[in-house]
Amino acid sequence: MNHFPTWTDLENVELAFFPIGSTEQHGFHLPTNTDSIIATAIAQQLAQKHRAFVVPTLPYSSSFEHMGFPGCLSLRMRTILSIIEDILYSLEQSGITRCVIINGHGGNRLLSNIAQEINQKEIKLLVAPSRKHWEKAYELAGLSTTPHKDMHAGEGETSILLHLFHEQAVRMDQIIDVQVSNRPLLEVLGMRAYTQTGTIGFPSRASRKKGKALLNELVAQIDKTVVEFLGT
Repeated sequence: MNHFPTWTDLENVELAFFPIGSTEQHGFHLPTNTDSIIATAIAQQLAQKHRAFVVPTLPYSSSFEHMGFPGCLSLRMRTILSIIEDILYSLEQSGITRCVIINGHGGNRLLSNIAQEINQKEIKLLVAPSRKHWEKAYELAGLSTTPHKDMHAGEGETSILLHLFHEQAVRMDQIIDVQVSNRPLLEVLGMRAYTQTGTIGFPSRASRKKGKALLNELVAQIDKTVVEFLGT
């Protein structure tokens, strides 16, 4: 699908990819819209594999765990639910009956529950990538660690932004690795309790080559699930 579609490009389209990102800190070295950038890139690549509409990215979501840092903008759960319901209703008016939310922010666990509720009457919504998609992509792309250990602004996200924008979007001189494997009260205490830089992971290990491989593997893993979703 053209990145700049007119309404005529959307005739007889039945599938949409809806990127949902976030506006939140990503360490000293990555921009606050990192999740939105990554979700958009994934959605655009998937749309090239399917005749699909890429919904303009929602740049805010549930980021309350980052509220201890400046620049975080977060939506309440009921607001996110209302937005998704309204988007799905609007898509249906255009004849688009299936939607895949590309979730760029790992803290959006509520999206899975929203999909479960919406799909009770009719299957119409998928949320991806899953944890398994990320883990497999990390493995196949040759990253040095796991998504759990590299949770936020680490090797994976930094590599993807290096691939997409080289060093224009990454402050290389501000990179600091932070290892915090045990985070039992993250959702209670927030990120500030576990990292003063905002990073949890190993951005010093990032590279453009890893970023290209990771993005491509993520798209490939998600696409397998999308094909299964469309066959239901």
